[in-house]
Amino acid sequence: MAKHPEVQQKAAEEVDEFLRRHGNKLNYECVHELPYLEACVDETLRKCPILGILTREVMDDYVLPTGLKLDVGVRVHVPIYHMHHNPNYFPEPEKYKPERFLAENKNDIKPYTYFPFGSGPRLCIGMRFAKMQVMSGLITFLKKYKVELAPGMPETLVLDSRTFLTQPKDHGILLKLTEREGWEGRKFAREQNKA
Repeated sequence: MAKHPEVQQKAAEEVDEFLRRHGNKLNYECVHELPYLEACVDETLRKCPILGILTREVMDDYVLPTGLKLDVGVRVHVPIYHMHHNPNYFPEPEKYKPERFLAENKNDIKPYTYFPFGSGPRLCIGMRFAKMQVMSGLITFLKKYKVELAPGMPETLVLDSRTFLTQPKDHGILLKLTEREGWEGRKFAREQNKA
């Protein structure tokens, strides 16, 4: 979002509206009532999945549609990062487009091409908790602050392919935070203090 102020603004407006509806209280509904913010999270996980590769072991002999036979015990490495960046599945894969994950577009995503938490019976057991934590953190952040790249921070991240987790190569992510002008939450906070 630091590189896309129009996306950040739209997400912040959705957060403001959510907080207005809920009396400036954060609750579990945040996971379901903020479709644009959730789409931002999904698009971020598409561009930078936590794990770039999933490893699975073949449990039964299997023949792929190409004719390649996989024997029991063989380890298969599923290239999540590359699937998420394949233009056949995600047009303009290097562009940050949260709209891909809005309800009206979700059906356009081919099954088993987007799986930052895995899929099927091995789906990450912590997925719901992780998404709830990320959403509540973003709400808390976006209600007060806006973010942009810090001076000297490159626009394009070079990811380190030598690591288990997806992370920037040679440096961290440097951001500049500023308080949002006209932050609506101040009004709620003053009203809460008077009550």
